[in-house]
Amino acid sequence: MNHILFIAIKHLFGRRKTIFGYITTGIAIGGIFIGVASLIIVLSVMNGFQKDVKERIVDINSHVVVLKYFNEPMKEYKDVMDSIRSFKEIVSMTPFIYSKGLVQFENYADGVIIRGFDLNDSSTAEVLRRHLKFGEVPKNQNEVYIGIDLAEDIRAHTGDLITVATPFGSTETMGSLIPKVSQFTIAGIFDAGMYQYNAELIYIPIEKASEILGLSGSVTGVELMIKDIYKAPELAQKIEKRLGYPFRTNNWIELNGSLFAALALEKKIMFLILLLVVIVAEFNIITTLIMIVMERTTEIGVLKTLGLAQRDILKIYLYQGFIINFIGTVTGLAAGLTACFLLSKYKFIDLPGQVYLLDKLPVDVQFWDVIFVLALTVVVSFVATLYPAMKAASMDAVKAIRYE
Repeated sequence: MNHILFIAIKHLFGRRKTIFGYITTGIAIGGIFIGVASLIIVLSVMNGFQKDVKERIVDINSHVVVLKYFNEPMKEYKDVMDSIRSFKEIVSMTPFIYSKGLVQFENYADGVIIRGFDLNDSSTAEVLRRHLKFGEVPKNQNEVYIGIDLAEDIRAHTGDLITVATPFGSTETMGSLIPKVSQFTIAGIFDAGMYQYNAELIYIPIEKASEILGLSGSVTGVELMIKDIYKAPELAQKIEKRLGYPFRTNNWIELNGSLFAALALEKKIMFLILLLVVIVAEFNIITTLIMIVMERTTEIGVLKTLGLAQRDILKIYLYQGFIINFIGTVTGLAAGLTACFLLSKYKFIDLPGQVYLLDKLPVDVQFWDVIFVLALTVVVSFVATLYPAMKAASMDAVKAIRYE
């Protein structure tokens, strides 16, 4: 072992004048441990939120939608589909209907978002099957597919007959509008993993949705699934340019931009808050090393008298700061990664879906986040170690020996 490193370990963990010296060393290590573990866990949780929300939004929603300005009904949707079919980025496309209504079962009712879908579209059927919780995917015009939280709110099960009311196609009686009412059988109940979808969405076959909404065969628009979801804005612009007015496009990134921006900002704020924990922990290193310098003043003088150069004394205390940081960082990293693994595997922390969109705490450990936390801790530790190390190195040997 290098003699400089040996002296550093001896001064750090060797016999101390008071027990308080050991306590301050333990506090310094513990502070770094808590700071690093907290940073790893919080950054991984924030990454998990971004990843899970993004995956679930993209999974159940289209990547690009073609609409008309002012959301006018689209009667010529088949011509629109023929016009954009040549784009190689498109995997599938299907017409859809999107509107609002009211659903009722016995004495329970709730507002819903009606989503008309094509029974014969294989890509839509695959998405519905993937999220199926109970029952089966609708096979005829009189069956619907509802979210698990909506089913719970109205106390309905598969096979139950529900009533869907819409203000469109209403009849006027004595100056009052009577909503159009239709009855459907619940074929299946889905769980999309997000409360917003589970509590609001009801899938109705597109022909029946067009009928009850008074669209006379028109649709709301055409939805597209593409190969690279991150090229959605670029493809949307190309489609809009080809179709021209009165058609417009939208994509999943623009529709959810504010949500992702909020999550990114929250991640940055949490990082800065927890960085303060690490900085406070590094102040403990300064305190610990200053105490060691004061306790070992005579020994430092003796070492200088024996021929140890100023830079060697500097290295001794830099090594000590590194050792404290290394122990705290490694144990903190191990604890943080272990906690993330357990959270990811067992998902034992439940979340209120109404507030956080997701019902389980998501975790996604990213390699570069871990590397960044480790590098940042090393840099801050080095800066914290410099002052006491330089103080020890600049000490006068004669005065140091007389210290006792």
